[in-house]
Amino acid sequence: MASLGWTVLLFVIQLFYFSCTSTKPVDVKIAVLLPSDDSRLFSIRHIQPAINLAIDKLNQGKTILKNYYNFVVRFNDSMCNIAEGINKAIHFYIKREVDVFFGPVCDFAVAPVARQVGFWNIPLISGGAMARDFSVYRNSTYQLLTRVGPFNFRSMSDFFYEMLKYYKWQKIKLLYSKTGQDYIINGLCHLAIEAVHYDLDSVSPKITQDYFRLDAKRDISEILREEISRDFGGKPNFVNVMPYPS
Repeated sequence: MASLGWTVLLFVIQLFYFSCTSTKPVDVKIAVLLPSDDSRLFSIRHIQPAINLAIDKLNQGKTILKNYYNFVVRFNDSMCNIAEGINKAIHFYIKREVDVFFGPVCDFAVAPVARQVGFWNIPLISGGAMARDFSVYRNSTYQLLTRVGPFNFRSMSDFFYEMLKYYKWQKIKLLYSKTGQDYIINGLCHLAIEAVHYDLDSVSPKITQDYFRLDAKRDISEILREEISRDFGGKPNFVNVMPYPS
């Protein structure tokens, strides 16, 4: 047992010596999958300066990472498209050009990539992936996905639930546009309403829900009269209502 302990200790010392004396840093290959369309808030041109700045900080700071690792960044256009995202990811993988994925961001583009990286054992970091499924199946389907965005639809569902519970409301009508906010992420409004609907149903099935997809050809006042009316409205009760913060 003593000889085994010394062997392990010697091995650790050799590894440490090799890492400290190696003159050739190890490449860390970062594959960035973002749209090239600059109308997107998270286009390649918008995000690339932030990535470059982060790498510069690593190389110029007091960290010892720069002595052992060389960060190689490659970009490709996800087009915010469900097929293009996984296609570009496969190309990175078969060319051995990826140790970690940054993106995609659009939910429909990131979903197939986030599922596939589990088989490749490659982590994926996304500023998007806001849909409910990414939370529900976090520990099964999307184990290697890390979401770093400031917002996701699960937290929005929690907000609606807490608001309904506070005011003791038992009915909610969800109106949405199928293509609303698509310039940010395709299907954004659809995914948001879907999350609210299913999350509310899971935590409080007694709440009466209905939803309606807005039609741009119809007048909004007509829609409100027909879809909201008295069925989803009532006399306001301002008792014990918290004042709006100034």
